[in-house]
Amino acid sequence: MKTSQKSVAIGHRHQNRRYALKLMTAIAVSVFGATAFDAAYAQQTSSNIVGKAPADSTITVHSDNGLTRRGSPNSKGRYNLPGLLPGTYVVSLEKDGKTLARVQGVPLFASRASEVDFACDNDQCSGSFGR
Repeated sequence: MKTSQKSVAIGHRHQNRRYALKLMTAIAVSVFGATAFDAAYAQQTSSNIVGKAPADSTITVHSDNGLTRRGSPNSKGRYNLPGLLPGTYVVSLEKDGKTLARVQGVPLFASRASEVDFACDNDQCSGSFGR
């Protein structure tokens, strides 16, 4: 191989290395950017109200900004109302369309669940709020 051919071959190798370096840098920046975006996007802005209630009841929550959501306890008497925005809630225990108990002023903060438990004894129901 002549000297001029060697320098052309070396020049191509050098150019390929620079291209590979630029490509790897672009990939690294893309991966880092996507990871940082996912981490920022993954910050949760909603929360849940959870608790215990009689299995044959309905739990209704009303927020101070007009949101109403309903759910039912499972067979073990546990309920979970997810995706609620921060605010102050009234949580009600209902059965057959009648409100049996109500807990007012339940605060809900982003990414933190609030617990409201209901208990009934001889058709007398009460609710309690705990974190």
